[in-house]
Amino acid sequence: MRKLKNLRITALSLLICVFLLGGCKAGSSAEMVEATPQSPSAAIPLDLEVKGSVFEVVQGGYSFEAPAGSDVSITASGALISALDSSLLFSLNGINAMSNEKSDEEILDTLLTSLFSGEQSSYKQSELISSSVEGYEGAAYDFTGKFLGSQVEGRALVIKPEAKRYVSIVAMALVEENPDLWKTTGKDAFNYLLSRYQILPAEELASAELCPISPNANYGFYPDEAVKVGGGLLSGPLRERAYLDNLLGSNGEPVTYVWVRSVETPDSIVDEYTLTIGEKTITLYLDQYSFGIINAPRGLGCMGAFPISEP
Repeated sequence: MRKLKNLRITALSLLICVFLLGGCKAGSSAEMVEATPQSPSAAIPLDLEVKGSVFEVVQGGYSFEAPAGSDVSITASGALISALDSSLLFSLNGINAMSNEKSDEEILDTLLTSLFSGEQSSYKQSELISSSVEGYEGAAYDFTGKFLGSQVEGRALVIKPEAKRYVSIVAMALVEENPDLWKTTGKDAFNYLLSRYQILPAEELASAELCPISPNANYGFYPDEAVKVGGGLLSGPLRERAYLDNLLGSNGEPVTYVWVRSVETPDSIVDEYTLTIGEKTITLYLDQYSFGIINAPRGLGCMGAFPISEP
């Protein structure tokens, strides 16, 4: 069952990538990235009463707070949150500059049609629901149906801050084993996300596609020069993954990585990773107990602005 649910997470991510993000620039790297041993267990309870992990996805034009007990994967402009043994899924996306202007309702219809276009997939939607985020009016549907053969229930929301810009949230609960999952925990988690969700102002999006490269040739390559992602024990592992998932090779090649060990330094404990780019491997060090300037190491590239800011 666990393997099947992981497959559904991948399918959900790829469907939204392909149909809504124009192929998801550098999306192939998302398929190849290896999960690290430090990923929080998806079986732990979801806690909506404490502070979660905050991420700022400049490439998608939004920031969000993932609830404690959830897992997060961020690639370019999209974020995928999973919780409760992958029975709750939240897909967040945004496009800062659409090639053609479309209404929020048109985008919403395209989103759901694309999402349920796979085999053994179909859905029924509610009447259009008016919704707003930070004063921006948008459109939403509640939906029920089958996604890749599994009974699901959820809500899809689209907000247009500007004429050619949108952000979206799709929340989905696998309800075969727990028919009330969406009505109880799912809706509460959706409201948690919405209450902490922020649409980034247009002036902050200029750096979305720019990859900041460190001027320090040693940055990240030695324990005492570790990339300081911050976050501590609660958010640190997710922030490390968000950093690594944004990296590319110097020519745009996908990067895979594995956690190797923890290394003590005079000031901290840092995590050692082995990165693979094609036939080349490099060692990189990340520090989740301190925060500093976030750049790509020399000799590497990235998809754009890193989705982590000062915790």
